[in-house]
Amino acid sequence: MRTSKKLLIFNMDESRLSLIRTFCGSQNVRIIRIYRPQYGETIGALAGIPSFRLSNQPYCGEDFTMEMMVMCGFKPDELDIFLKAFRDAGIPPVWLKATVTPHNINWSADRLYNELANEHKQLHG
Repeated sequence: MRTSKKLLIFNMDESRLSLIRTFCGSQNVRIIRIYRPQYGETIGALAGIPSFRLSNQPYCGEDFTMEMMVMCGFKPDELDIFLKAFRDAGIPPVWLKATVTPHNINWSADRLYNELANEHKQLHG
């Protein structure tokens, strides 16, 4: 059975990604690793939402300095359960995280990253 729940992963090293990949396998969540040339694409396109198309224009901006994950296809109660299980599994937190929303679905990954990074900086200094 193919899952509709997806986790877009940005700027994550292989060992950490492996840990999250193992966890997500047990949660029926598909991992999609996003690479730097894709950072200019919309969140909707990266998530594989049918009405969104990839531009296939390589991103030429600055690289991300923090990890980011974007959750797609989770119902609100599923999201809470997933995040609690993520913590309970002992996986160190990913500080920049979001869900796909009507507000950010058209944003580029770069724009979402900058919004989350600025918010994180304001909250944590």
